[in-house]
Amino acid sequence: MAPVSKQLKAMSSMKLGALMSIAALTAGAIIFLVSWSQRTEYGVLFAGLDPGDAGQIIAKLGDKNIPYKVDGGIISVPEDKIHETRMELAGDGLPGGGGVGFELFDKGNFGLTDFVQRINFRRAMQGELARSISRIKGVRSARVHLVMPEKGVFLEDEKKARASIVLMLRPGARLSGGDVKAIVHLVAGGLQNLSPADVTIVDTEGRLLTASADDEDGSGFSASQMDYKKKVEIDMAARVQSMIERAFGSGKAVARVSVELERRRVDRTEEIYDPDSQVVRSEQRTKESMGGSGGGGGVPGVLSNLPGKGGKRSGAQGTFSKKEDEVLNYELNKVVKRVVEPYGQINKLSVSVLVDGSYAPLAADAPEGAKRKYIARTPEELGKITAMVKGAVGFNEERGDIISVVNIPFEDRLPVTAVPLPEEAPPMLEKVMPLAVKYGSVGLSVLFLIFFVLRPIIKRLTLEKDALETIQKSFPMAFEGSERALESGAGSEEKLEATERLKQLVMENPRQAAMVIKGWMQER
Repeated sequence: MAPVSKQLKAMSSMKLGALMSIAALTAGAIIFLVSWSQRTEYGVLFAGLDPGDAGQIIAKLGDKNIPYKVDGGIISVPEDKIHETRMELAGDGLPGGGGVGFELFDKGNFGLTDFVQRINFRRAMQGELARSISRIKGVRSARVHLVMPEKGVFLEDEKKARASIVLMLRPGARLSGGDVKAIVHLVAGGLQNLSPADVTIVDTEGRLLTASADDEDGSGFSASQMDYKKKVEIDMAARVQSMIERAFGSGKAVARVSVELERRRVDRTEEIYDPDSQVVRSEQRTKESMGGSGGGGGVPGVLSNLPGKGGKRSGAQGTFSKKEDEVLNYELNKVVKRVVEPYGQINKLSVSVLVDGSYAPLAADAPEGAKRKYIARTPEELGKITAMVKGAVGFNEERGDIISVVNIPFEDRLPVTAVPLPEEAPPMLEKVMPLAVKYGSVGLSVLFLIFFVLRPIIKRLTLEKDALETIQKSFPMAFEGSERALESGAGSEEKLEATERLKQLVMENPRQAAMVIKGWMQER
């Protein structure tokens, strides 16, 4: 360190200040890089929370002494504690989905009136339903409002419950008619005496979602019917195309299907009577007969008819009557039939299929860029394809179905092959790469400062020190050589040689020469 200290003392104040500034900047840069490499990386714990949930989570993080940052609606914690913190907060019931649930009854609420208990139960139901709805994909948060009337004494006095739901969707998300119906039935099934027809759902944009799930558009179909129509067409087209590609190769066929569905829902009841089929339903028969014989004379009366009295019996001419009644009831054979035809029945089917032909192989001496010769499908092959398509889609000629199979070359119309995307890095590499980049950048920065800042400065100081010593030794030698030349009577050539040597040293090291002269002046 002694030569360095001597060199620093020999420097001018301006040069020494510049050197100290460079050293301070270098030390500051090293300290900054080291502190940057050791700083804590924060990751997103939760984002887009309800203000009530956000406040509770921040309070819990403070109680657990977990460092956190809040930026707008984003709560961040150190990356190595994200999963552990989420598990701990989930154990505490956070986030709660923007409202209280049945944990409202975890504590004893003695002394509360019946009215307050009913209000708390409704709040708990609203909170639990909102939490369940928020778990659905595409839903960011939900608010549920319930109307739960009191039970009446008589059934006719009992009023129905109603529900209103406000959904906040995630950016870019959109709920289908099936998703809306699922939410409706979820809420209706979770509350007693609530019908799906009494559930209303809107989003934060003010759109009525429950109406769009069942209302008809201009084509006469509801949203659910349109989804069903599209599903039927896609399913049939996929079956046809996969079957043809299995026979002729992948990419050799394109199929499209269009269906006309029945838009009406038919509920028909029929009663059919068969007059040729008679059955006795009831039968009633009545038969009555009466008879008698002629008799002798005598005095009419009781005494004349008593035996042993010698009286004569009285008698009269006898009569006879007969009565017969017969009633038969017949019943005709009757058939009662109820037919329910749901919408979605196929009224007409149209199928269009494009099939590629075959290609002759290129000759070995074919020029570059030559195209293969196209060979069209024969009518027999097209007929077989048509028959396969008819069987796959359930062709019905009486229904007016149409099947169209066209053979065209595909080779000139092949789509441009997309560049394959790079494979995703494995999870372990994803974890190692940020650390390698961070600490590698710090190491490279330190090496850069050492080799391209400190090392040139030290080298320059060393060279200047060597040059200064050389000049300090050369000046006396040059002057002594001139004096010897004068004492010995030498000619001007030796003087000139000594002067040129001195001039050359000064030109090569002007700063060191000035420092030597300055030192001489201070000594004198």
